[in-house]
Amino acid sequence: MYAILAASESPLGFLSEFGVEWQLLVSQGLSFAIVATALYYFVFRPVTQAAQKRQDEIKKGLDDAKKAAEELANAKKIADEKLNQAIAESSKILKEAREQAKASIDRAVQEANERSAEIRAKNEAQLESDRLRIKQELRSELADLVVKAAQQAVEDILTDEQRARLAENAAKKIDL
Repeated sequence: MYAILAASESPLGFLSEFGVEWQLLVSQGLSFAIVATALYYFVFRPVTQAAQKRQDEIKKGLDDAKKAAEELANAKKIADEKLNQAIAESSKILKEAREQAKASIDRAVQEANERSAEIRAKNEAQLESDRLRIKQELRSELADLVVKAAQQAVEDILTDEQRARLAENAAKKIDL
């Protein structure tokens, strides 16, 4: 290879032996470099920037969607907790209302029983009072009848003093 380079007039002269024109090759290489540089700056770079921007937007969209899903799950969790709290609170309120209603009913029943017992006691006392009064009235009337009957039976036979003693004795026996 050194021999080929030494024999040619130009540094790329050895290529002419292979049928390659080195001036054309260099100009095409320069043209390619210029076109490649122009394409890099005016096409490839904007396309990659647009693709990167698009990729960043997609990533941001996915992150936002993930964040929204997390927020939705968190909001659902909070809503479930609040719902459970509301259910527990309503259950507690219902339990308290039932207890208060039961207590009110028990109180009303107790008051009715007390009032009934009070009325029964008054009625029994009244009955006992009436019984004693009627018994006393009957004794009094019976004593009067016995005295009248005895007076009529013995009116002609006994003296006034004997009659009085007889009436007293009869009244005493009736009171026993």
